Amino acid sequence: MMQTKMNGFGEFYCPTCQAKLGNLKCPGCKKAYGISPSGFPMLTANSTQSNLIEEISKNYDSIYQNHTNVWLDQGRTPEFLAYFANLCNETRPVRSLEVGCGEGLLLAMVACPEKSAIDISDTALSKARARSPANFILALAENIPFSDHYFDLVYSVGVMEHFLDDESASKEIWRVLKPGGRYFVLIHVRLTTIEKIKQKIRDYVFPTPRPLGFVTWLWKKVRHPIHQPIQRHYSVESAAGVLRAAGLTINRTISLKTDPLAPLIGPHVVIYECTR
Repeated sequence: MMQTKMNGFGEFYCPTCQAKLGNLKCPGCKKAYGISPSGFPMLTANSTQSNLIEEISKNYDSIYQNHTNVWLDQGRTPEFLAYFANLCNETRPVRSLEVGCGEGLLLAMVACPEKSAIDISDTALSKARARSPANFILALAENIPFSDHYFDLVYSVGVMEHFLDDESASKEIWRVLKPGGRYFVLIHVRLTTIEKIKQKIRDYVFPTPRPLGFVTWLWKKVRHPIHQPIQRHYSVESAAGVLRAAGLTINRTISLKTDPLAPLIGPHVVIYECTR
């Protein structure tokens, strides 16, 4: 694994009080942070929801232990990853942060001299580390362990729906962005049951039959079903409201309605390009 200037943990900041850490110890609140089984700093703040956080973490560890290319059937195709990475790369970032990096497929495609990634799953970070050098941390978006104005670019794909506190997380992302820094965030708006059925028909039946893809999706559902702890559902307007309330400016909204040729899996996928 590539050595970075953050080895020794001197450049991380306490997620509880924002004091600069020294060897994972906080001189402010005196909290000492640990190391995960895979060797990642465990920088989660003291929380009344610690039991829930641990439960969610174990759930995602199980998902990533039992599956590879986990989110392919949710539209994380090679074409989509290249498209989203290009959005990020066009900003020419020096420091970037992926919130909820998962297996690191997108992270590996983002071109940046100093990449950082947070996730709640130790297993996910291990898989991501095998794909791309970066600063990997077990942390929550609600308490990002970096100083103010640190990143040129922050991005997240399908994560906002899982924030325990979407307002706090969005404000944290605003905090760590430099003035003028970009935030690209992808959400899935809520679908009705009929809309979900229509989406699966588009995915596997018409206009392009994909029987093997359907069998693979069905087998995953039967053998190792994925149950994600979604905290809330958004509309295009409600998600935009959370981002604006955090202080972010939405420059454009990308969907199949606005960009029909974008490689998005369906009309329920929405990307916001924001600026601090």
